[in-house]
Amino acid sequence: MREKTIYEKIVEKYNTTPEEVRREMKIAIDAGFDNPDPDVQEEWKKMTLKGDRPTPEEVINFAVKQLKGN
Repeated sequence: MREKTIYEKIVEKYNTTPEEVRREMKIAIDAGFDNPDPDVQEEWKKMTLKGDRPTPEEVINFAVKQLKGN
């Protein structure tokens, strides 16, 4: 049996949809990415991005790596 994705766990817990979870994550990421605080901007620079802004998946992967100490 496969492990549930983060989206599936959030959807189940908050009775919502994967699309809504992803949309809300994008809103939060955009707000954080636009934060002018130099310390905040330095943290964003630690991420590897495929585009000009991080995707929810990129943020999740980065957070998991940080938690694992990689």
